[in-house]
Amino acid sequence: MFDTVQAMDRAHFALALPDDPDLLGRLTTALAVQADPPISLARAGAVIAFESATGEMMLRSRVMQALEVAAGPDWQAVARSVD
Repeated sequence: MFDTVQAMDRAHFALALPDDPDLLGRLTTALAVQADPPISLARAGAVIAFESATGEMMLRSRVMQALEVAAGPDWQAVARSVD
């Protein structure tokens, strides 16, 4: 009668960001106030890995929106893709 709902795959995305605790704090806050599904982040050196139960394009869009809040409209000057 009802189809089984499959869990969405988790999307992954990584960026290299400067070692700036204030920037990372603002980015973490900007991600936390976004709507569900939540985005997790993990740092390994200069690389920040983002993950969420959403599509890859949606994850990238939401991370870019958070970066614009955290770093301003010139966020691309401080972030570099590592994917």
